[in-house]
Amino acid sequence: MRATDDSRSAALVVVILVMSAAGAVVGCGGSPQNKTPSTGGGAGSGAAGATATGSAGTSDISGAGGASATSGAAGSSAQTGGGGADGTAGSGAGAGASGAAGNAAGSAGAVGTGGSGAAGSGAMGTAGMGATTTDFVCTELVGLWVASQWWSSFEKGVDGTKWEFMFQHHGYLEMFADPASPYWANAVSSKCTMNAATPDRVVFLPFSLSLSTMDEWVTNLTKVVETMKGKFPGVKRIELMTTLRSPGNMPCANDNDPNTVVAPYVDAAIKQVADASGGLVTVGPKIELTSCSWWAGGTDLTGAGNTGAGELLATYYQTH
Repeated sequence: MRATDDSRSAALVVVILVMSAAGAVVGCGGSPQNKTPSTGGGAGSGAAGATATGSAGTSDISGAGGASATSGAAGSSAQTGGGGADGTAGSGAGAGASGAAGNAAGSAGAVGTGGSGAAGSGAMGTAGMGATTTDFVCTELVGLWVASQWWSSFEKGVDGTKWEFMFQHHGYLEMFADPASPYWANAVSSKCTMNAATPDRVVFLPFSLSLSTMDEWVTNLTKVVETMKGKFPGVKRIELMTTLRSPGNMPCANDNDPNTVVAPYVDAAIKQVADASGGLVTVGPKIELTSCSWWAGGTDLTGAGNTGAGELLATYYQTH
């Protein structure tokens, strides 16, 4: 009987031990819904929170990486847009626009919209308004008798290898306006060293005893220009130069010839034809004699007048 009681007691102890072990296991499990979790359960809950926070932190770091992306640096490439000054500003401006994604750096892209490429506008050929005598290989002077008087003095004051002369004693404007005029077949004297047959500049001295209105002068000067374009296919400039005029373009007491004064309509006609030519035709010098004593009578010059007039013209054409 005692043995039986001992057996029961031992069995009871085993049951108690088993239940105690089970309780310990439950305590380690730490159910999240348990209002009073064991210490082990709390630790497990904390670990999970740390893991969640860590994941969020990783995402945040990734975001920071996006903010620090250097796409803004592309905006700096817009500075190459400054090259627009050479005429390619359009492509530079586009590069600047792409830099807008780079916040402050992108704003630098606006610099790319800077220069406009207008540099190419400018350039004018050697026949342009600013061309000088050194820009022409050969200049032919076409004029009447009075030009032959001062030619010798004039030629000494310029580079004679680049000038030549063709004249007609009574070479009036209306005659040169005719492309079939025999005047155009006259011999050329003191020819240029190069391109004598194809001068790239022609200086024409128009004069007339019969044309007395601006319209008549414009009509005949226009015909002369068209004729010269056919006679001199390589011409880059046609210069219209009036004949010599008295000091102040006023009559001299010692010479009552009206042609020693250039009429205003003559100057106006030359300017009108030049303005309408697109740059091919220019207005030549308006040379006034230094002294009335240079007139010998009519439009003829004295010896001093020949030398003086030639020197005045040479001085002008040394820089024109």
